[in-house]
Amino acid sequence: MKLDSSTLLFATFLQSLLDDSSSYLLKLSAGDENSPEIRYNLHALIFVIMKLQKIALTILVLATQWVGAQDATQVKVEVKGVKVEQQQTPQVQALNIVDKKWKPKNWLEIEVAFDIKLARDAGGRSGSLSAMDVKYFIGLNQKSEDGKNVVLSGTMSYKDVPADTACFGLAFVSPSTLKRILQKDNGGKGDVVAHGVEVLVGGKRVASGSSTGSPWWFDANTQALSDKFAFEDGSVLPKSKTPFAPFWGDYDLPVSAQ
Repeated sequence: MKLDSSTLLFATFLQSLLDDSSSYLLKLSAGDENSPEIRYNLHALIFVIMKLQKIALTILVLATQWVGAQDATQVKVEVKGVKVEQQQTPQVQALNIVDKKWKPKNWLEIEVAFDIKLARDAGGRSGSLSAMDVKYFIGLNQKSEDGKNVVLSGTMSYKDVPADTACFGLAFVSPSTLKRILQKDNGGKGDVVAHGVEVLVGGKRVASGSSTGSPWWFDANTQALSDKFAFEDGSVLPKSKTPFAPFWGDYDLPVSAQ
């Protein structure tokens, strides 16, 4: 295969990616002065592709981690408060439909209030944070089969979070989940023993808030969720997946589509 000098230089770079044991697979030659060339076989081509795939994957992982770290250093999040309320299923009247007889049930609502501050080169007071996650935790007065307190959790992703603005996030636990966990009807706020949230930017924890004043669900020694609890992840729902979806306008941040 005839190559120009720039292509030959790139081929030389590819050769440098190969270890010594593979040198016999790819042979470079300057050829004559007018026609530098490269000689290769199918095995060499496959080897180079596999090598580049591994390198590209490594670069992608490192770049993602680097960008996340950069994002986390550009923002300061302050959790102003976290509270749990009990809400009954809303009743909405509609015309031209056959009415159904049903009884409203209890939902748990967890609300977090927070604000963010961005570095000047990230937009400052006029900017917005492109993305952040809030993980909600609700500890119940109920034991799992292995004797651990059950903790309901769920992660909500938010985009374009405005800086220097009071922000609110809402999440819910359904009546059916409460009945399954508590094994009774009409469970609610009285069955909650602790609650809290943690905020993540670029996958890094940047803030938290809770009813106890500390992230009780987190083990500082292992830097992971505490093994003292039985977590039911995904049991805390975004507002968009509940009967409360049409209410409160722009009060709370919208959750990104999953």
